[in-house]
This record gives sequence, structure tokens and C-alpha cells, in this order.
Amino acid sequence: MNATELLIRALGVLAFALSIAGFCVIAERRTKLLFALSSMAWGFQYHLLGAHTGFLIMLLTGVRQAVTIYADVMSQRLCSALVFGFSCVAIAVAVFTWQGWLASSLPLLATLLGTWALFMMGNMGMRKATLVTNALWAVHGYLFNSWELCLTMIVITVANLYGLYRLRVGAVVP
Repeated sequence: MNATELLIRALGVLAFALSIAGFCVIAERRTKLLFALSSMAWGFQYHLLGAHTGFLIMLLTGVRQAVTIYADVMSQRLCSALVFGFSCVAIAVAVFTWQGWLASSLPLLATLLGTWALFMMGNMGMRKATLVTNALWAVHGYLFNSWELCLTMIVITVANLYGLYRLRVGAVVP
């Protein structure tokens, strides 16, 4: 294994660890910060893998996640403006780094849906949207040989399904 391959795998393991740590932290703002840092690490791994759209979309995702740390104190108007702004930037990134339908449209769709979910949906809707975005990122990770991203999306999806189950049971049983 050469130095570049080792760095690619190390970034994937770091991003995986940050993603899982985000689920282990109770404080919402720390969770979002860890998710932002993991997105940055995924972005740099994608850069080394030659996934230009994935690289910039992941960096944008990291910024978006950092901004959502304060979403609970934002007005609906500001949230709507941020959704519009982040969506426009994501579309521009996909257009200018176009690598083909799957390589560029999967991260674009994932970030558009994720942006809407984070700023505009409640807990249940956001979790359901996350199931879709996880699938999109998992396929994209597979296409670019990021097995760490695929594993992360599987773990996060299982945790998310468990969370949805608990929310549903909690809503039915007092």
C-alpha cells in the first residue's frame, strides 16, 4: 500500500470515527460539529479518490452542518434563504465539476435533500430523508471505492431505523 492509498484509508477511518462519535455525543451542537468535521474528512478522501463533485459537495455539506448548529434560533425566513443559497451553490458545484450522471448527480441529490431536511423538516421527516441520502452516498462511495463511507452509511442507516422505530413506538405508547 503506497502513501496516498494509506492516506485515503486513514481519512476514511477518521471520517467514520467522527460520524460514529457524532451519534454518541448527547449535546446536539457537538453532534452537528462532529458531523461537519466528518463531512470535511469525507471531502478530502473524495479529493484523493478523484471524485471532484463529491469532494466539493462534502465540503459544502460540512459548512452546511456547521451552520445548522444554530438552526434552532434561526427564523423560518433565514432557514429558507439558507436552503436556497446552499442549494444554488450545490447545483453550481455539480455543473462545474460534472463527472457523469452517477458521479455528480448522486451527491447533488443527496445534498439537496439533506439541506431541505436539516433546515425545513422536523425530527421524523429529517430521519426519513436521511435514509434516502444515506443510500445515495453509499452508492457514490461504492463507485469511488470508499468502503469506509459505505460502512458508515450502513451503520448510520441502522441507527436511524432504530431511532425511527423508537419515535414511532414512543408516539403510540405513552
